[in-house]
Amino acid sequence: MPSLFEAVLTHLQADNVEYRRVGNHMAVELGVAGDNGSYRMVIVVDAERSVARFLTFVPGKVPEHRRREVMEFLTRANYGLLLGNFEIDLSDGEVRFKVARESESGELTHDQFQSDLYLSVALMDRYFPGLQRVTQGSADAAAAIADIET
Repeated sequence: MPSLFEAVLTHLQADNVEYRRVGNHMAVELGVAGDNGSYRMVIVVDAERSVARFLTFVPGKVPEHRRREVMEFLTRANYGLLLGNFEIDLSDGEVRFKVARESESGELTHDQFQSDLYLSVALMDRYFPGLQRVTQGSADAAAAIADIET
């Protein structure tokens, strides 16, 4: 049976997705797009824990003076999510959406792979316009979430 990382590579190749290996790590980087933006995705495999993480990054960084409001926005967004979550690195303002899959057997089916990849992109893309407005200061967190979720 192939390793979890080999399964990720196989699925990317089967879908004709362009990607690049990230150094000597069990990680790949690719570009993804939705209706509201284009994003960088990194798929990281933790072989020791048999976990694949699909990380979709917001372009740019949140300025320090907007991080508290963005943190509230992300917390409000996370509250209703069934799968995945938003994260912010408070030290540099990087925002990402994470979907993780554990696989004790190391197996990752093509359907599971596509589901995790598309879910990560779809949820980032759904919340991205509101996140931009909060980052730019043109909307508060509660109003931006209300616009998205109603």
